[in-house]
Amino acid sequence: MPHPAELYYAPNLPPDEVQALLRRDQLLLRTCQASLGRVGKDVLGLSVEPRPGEIVLHAALARETPEVAEDLHDVVSELEILLMGGPDDRSDISVQIHVGPPCPTDWPGFDHAVLYLAKAGDPWEGKDG
Repeated sequence: MPHPAELYYAPNLPPDEVQALLRRDQLLLRTCQASLGRVGKDVLGLSVEPRPGEIVLHAALARETPEVAEDLHDVVSELEILLMGGPDDRSDISVQIHVGPPCPTDWPGFDHAVLYLAKAGDPWEGKDG
């Protein structure tokens, strides 16, 4: 029985591409759930990169602080719980930090499934937000 979401993808996509899109969407949803209440003012961008056997969370930060490190650790811990029993149950989850704005030319996370972007004029531009 096909996954109901398959109805929303282009009908001419090969099955492996459909599965990759379904995985990406599932990881975005679960990461969104895991990050609720954990994205503070120093997080300027957050994206998800699905890799074979691995999930990479890309975080663009205004600055690295112990609080941000703890929040990102909590996101990873919650994501591990949310993925239990599913196809990504044993996938490694890592976080790649970029200190600076989440712009397309500098932040590697911009090329992946972007979950969160701070609005322009936030801390990296020297305003109080």
